[in-house]
Amino acid sequence: MNWLIGLGLAGLIALVAGRMRWLTTGGALMATLVGASVFGAGGVSASIPMLAFFLSGSMLPHALGRPHKTDRRTAFQVAANGLAPMLCCWGVLLYPEMEPAFWLGYAASLATATADTWATEFGVRFSETAWMVTTGRRVPAGESGAISVVGTLSGMLGAHILAVFCTPLMGYGVQAWAVWGLGVGGMVLDSLLGATLQGRFQCAACGATGEQRLCCGASARLVRGVRWVDNNAVNLLSTLATAGAAILVWE
Repeated sequence: MNWLIGLGLAGLIALVAGRMRWLTTGGALMATLVGASVFGAGGVSASIPMLAFFLSGSMLPHALGRPHKTDRRTAFQVAANGLAPMLCCWGVLLYPEMEPAFWLGYAASLATATADTWATEFGVRFSETAWMVTTGRRVPAGESGAISVVGTLSGMLGAHILAVFCTPLMGYGVQAWAVWGLGVGGMVLDSLLGATLQGRFQCAACGATGEQRLCCGASARLVRGVRWVDNNAVNLLSTLATAGAAILVWE
């Protein structure tokens, strides 16, 4: 029954999000699958943190006045942050004897996604410069792998708020602090992956460097990282790694 209720509620929320131009059609379908899985495994208690992450991530660009960041999320973008929590929910259903471990993984992956989102949005909005996490070199705020004071503090706050939303599911105390700590650690891992694995390209025509594989109508030259690893892949890897670490910590 929970699955049917979850499917209806998630579908309704995804439909509204699509009408508000937060999601593409594919993004709405993926969000429905994720939402139905979460509600089916944990009901309202599990769905509240997911909804808090989704709403904050969708509304922050508008609230902070970053119109260039209001593009609709695709299915892959939704999966980048939603696949790890969804897999943890499936783990709860398939391996009930490990339920507490999978719920910690669920909460930790959401805390990571929230921390990274808040760090990016606030860091770019309120910091002109940042520092590359691997070298300490000053770079423009928003560059992959860069960190700033405002962004880091905002990410820590976002992870804490998400951990509070998880207390009906996890309880308050050591579990909540574990969710916060894993979320902050996942945010740092995301920056490290962005500075090392994420592909960065240079246009042969204009010389500009960035994360786009195409520039000036031609393929850009890879100058750092792995060609197929973009920001979505980094988000996916960091949330999966954090969920896995949480499950191992519990066990």
